[in-house]
Amino acid sequence: MATNTSQQSVTTSLSCDAILRIAHTDAQRAYRDLSGYRITLTLESDGWHVDYDLTEDLTAGGAPHYIIDPHDGRILSKRYEQ
Repeated sequence: MATNTSQQSVTTSLSCDAILRIAHTDAQRAYRDLSGYRITLTLESDGWHVDYDLTEDLTAGGAPHYIIDPHDGRILSKRYEQ
């Protein structure tokens, strides 16, 4: 019995939860308490964008912003706003 097998390239991506853990671990080092932030994850052509935004409009300060590789979880870019 002959079996035809075709090889397909499989693109594996990390889950949203894994990407969030990577960003959260780094952000906690810089900001400690992240309870006052709303977190947005967006998959774009250059990677996962993870943005932390203050939930209180009148609160002074900034937030961390990341671009993370969807395949290996490397932080490609990070910006801390103060």
